[in-house]
Amino acid sequence: MKKSVYIIQCPPSWVKTAPLSLVYLENYLKNCGVRVKTRDLNIEFFKASGLSLKGWLSLNQEFEKSLFQKTMVAYPSFLKSLYKDIADYDYIGFSIFKRNADFSFLLADVIKEKFPAKAVIFGGPEALSMVPADRANHNGHWVIGEGELALAKIVGEDKKETYPFEEISDLDALPFLNFGCLGMENYSNSIPLFSSRGCKFNCRFCAEKKLYKNFRHHSAGYMAEMIGKLKNEYDINNFVFCDSLINYDDGWLEKLCSLLIEKNISIKWEAQMRVAKSLDVDLGRLMKKSGCYNLFIGLESASEHTLKRMNKGFDTQTAADFLLKLRNSGLQFEISLIFGYPGETDTDFKETLDFITKNKKIIPKIAQANPFVDYLGNFPGETFPSETAKKRIKTFLKVIETEKIRYTKSFINNLVY
Repeated sequence: MKKSVYIIQCPPSWVKTAPLSLVYLENYLKNCGVRVKTRDLNIEFFKASGLSLKGWLSLNQEFEKSLFQKTMVAYPSFLKSLYKDIADYDYIGFSIFKRNADFSFLLADVIKEKFPAKAVIFGGPEALSMVPADRANHNGHWVIGEGELALAKIVGEDKKETYPFEEISDLDALPFLNFGCLGMENYSNSIPLFSSRGCKFNCRFCAEKKLYKNFRHHSAGYMAEMIGKLKNEYDINNFVFCDSLINYDDGWLEKLCSLLIEKNISIKWEAQMRVAKSLDVDLGRLMKKSGCYNLFIGLESASEHTLKRMNKGFDTQTAADFLLKLRNSGLQFEISLIFGYPGETDTDFKETLDFITKNKKIIPKIAQANPFVDYLGNFPGETFPSETAKKRIKTFLKVIETEKIRYTKSFINNLVY
């Protein structure tokens, strides 16, 4: 008898675009002949809650820890329908993030109690952060890293408990994305994409390097063809690249933009981009012509000392030149900043402020500013965010308001509980 798996994303988490992890897993498993269903409880509960987007996305530990119990009381019909829905599935999977971990584990416990014969699978970014002793408290299969190959093995009745970093080498072998499992009508009018997995670089503060062991990317031809298909299928022309950076290879990026133009795939797209000396204005203009309407630039600091400590791989002159090239290309962009990175001095902080004010005419907007938090555990024994970092955020806000530099208010301190 064919085995089956039911994959759930619990609340609270991001709601603007469909959860790509669930889409990839369902598409891959169906292509392997597995009976699979995905359910985004997060979007269902968000719409039922009546909360604002800010209320749902703001980091609030009390809200996260109490949400499951409140849901059981306020929306018993949701959970009752879920239990009925999963009754004839063999495996129940959970995509776990830091914010939805409490809800996920409590729901998994109820499911195991109601259906003791069912096997539970845990995966997602939070699985990487948990030590084996923590995972042992939640009996089930554990997928560390991307999930397609591991899930196929588990559903094929492989008996291992933990599957670390079983990665697909050829991403072009994956089927094109199909969002029918979740329904695009539930989300904003944008289609999320990954053109790659992992990152070629090694910024010391970034958790991305924990998610994957190897960097891989789709071919430009694969991406252009899939984008054209998705645009026609869903009648949506807004696309969001969720990669850590879109310019991991300038030649690849130039080819993708050229193909979108040549094939007359008229879309609007946004992405994250790394500061790089190699960018030229011609490539920037090609990006704009192909539909790029916004870029998120991870500047993080404008202190030479702090940039070196972060291992960002560029200096402040390269950063200034890069931002000017984007501006001269006619591209809209926003920058992000991190304050209070260990070792950052008052002088380093002032250098960043001076850089922002000096270049305010070529920086359209501050996208995000946060005090440093040690997600990787590189600085044991220190408390984050530091009081110094919090004070610097306040000082920074006063400066950019005085200088009349645009910024996104909801993305200031938005990564700190």
